[in-house]
Amino acid sequence: MNKKIAFFLAVAQSVLILFNLVVFALLVTFFPGLAAHQAILLIILFLLAISFLAFSILTFKMENKILRFGYILSSIWLVLSFYFVLGSLIALLIYLIYPANLSYYGLAAAIVGLALTAYGLINARITRVIKISVRLPNLPSFWKGKTVVMVSDLHLGQVLRKGFAGKIIKKINGLNPEIVFIPGDFFDGVHTKFEALADEFKKINAPLGIYFCSGNHEMFAGYGQCEKALKNAGIKILENQKVELSGLQIAGVAYNHDTIPGFPLILQNLNIDKNRAAILLKHVPLQLKEVEEAGFSLALCGHSHHGQIWPGRHITKRYFKGFDYGFKTFKNLKVYTSSGAGTWGPPLRVFTKSEIVKIIFE
Repeated sequence: MNKKIAFFLAVAQSVLILFNLVVFALLVTFFPGLAAHQAILLIILFLLAISFLAFSILTFKMENKILRFGYILSSIWLVLSFYFVLGSLIALLIYLIYPANLSYYGLAAAIVGLALTAYGLINARITRVIKISVRLPNLPSFWKGKTVVMVSDLHLGQVLRKGFAGKIIKKINGLNPEIVFIPGDFFDGVHTKFEALADEFKKINAPLGIYFCSGNHEMFAGYGQCEKALKNAGIKILENQKVELSGLQIAGVAYNHDTIPGFPLILQNLNIDKNRAAILLKHVPLQLKEVEEAGFSLALCGHSHHGQIWPGRHITKRYFKGFDYGFKTFKNLKVYTSSGAGTWGPPLRVFTKSEIVKIIFE
C-alpha cells in the first residue's frame, strides 16, 4: 500500500468515525433514555464506523459469505445513517419553529432514513430499458433500423453475482440486439470468480457480438485477470483499437484516469474516417471536445452512475458538465452516458435508476 492510498484511507476512516459520533449525539439528543447505555451505543457505532473500509479492503483479497454479508450491511449503514443525519437536521430546524416532544422529531428522522434506504434497496433491483433513436450522418444502410444495446457499470463481484447477471442477460436477449456494447466496469474490482461471471454472457444472442472497453474498476481488480475472463467468454475488447463492421467504425479507448494527457494522439492513431459514421466506447464522459474533433459521431459512456444515491446526481452533473447522464449533443458529437445497470458500494439507488439502453439507428 503506497503512501497516497494509506493517507486516503486514514482520512476516510477519520471522517466515518466523526460522522458516527454525530449520529451518537443526535440519538442521545432525541432519545435521552439512551444516555444510560451510551457506552454500548458508542461501541456499536464505532464498529459500524470502521466496518465499511475493513470489509472493503478484505474483499479485494478474498471472497466468502461472511465478508459479503458484512460488506453489504456496512454499506447500507452508510446510507441509512446519512439520511438519518440529514433528516435530523431538518427535524431540529422544524423543532425550533414548532417546539414539541423532541423524541417525535427523532422518530420522524429515523423513519425518513429507513424509508429512503428501503426504497433505495428495492429501486436498485428494478432495471429499466431506456429506448432512444439515433440518427448518425453517413450511417451505412445495413445499420438503419438495427437495434444496439448498451449496458455499462455492471459491477459484478461479491454483491452483484450470477443471479443479477442472469436478469440482465434475459432483458438484453429480449431486445434482439444486433450488437452489445459495454463501456467499462464489467467487474466491481474485488476478488471474485471472474471467469464464471463473464461466462454467463455467452448466453447473450447478438449476431455481431459483444464489445467492451475498460473502466476504472477493472484496474482495481487487476486488469490482466479481467481481460482473460472477458476474452475467454468471447467478449471482444477494444483498448485503443478500432474495428469496422458492415461499414460502421467502432472504437474503444482504455481507461486511464478521468482525463488522459495523450488522448488526442490515441484518437489520432485510431485513423477514423471523418466522412463515415463512427462510434466510440469510452468509460468516462470527459474530453468530449477531443472525441468530437477526432470525427466520432456517437460516444457511449458510463462511470457516473448518475450519482447513484441522492444528492450525488447534483455533484456528477457539475463535475461532468451536464454529460453525467442521458442523451446529449456536443457540437457534431452525440453522447449517451448511462447511469449503469449495477451499483458500487451500497447496493442502493435513490432517485436514480438501473438501466439498459436500447438504441435504434434511424
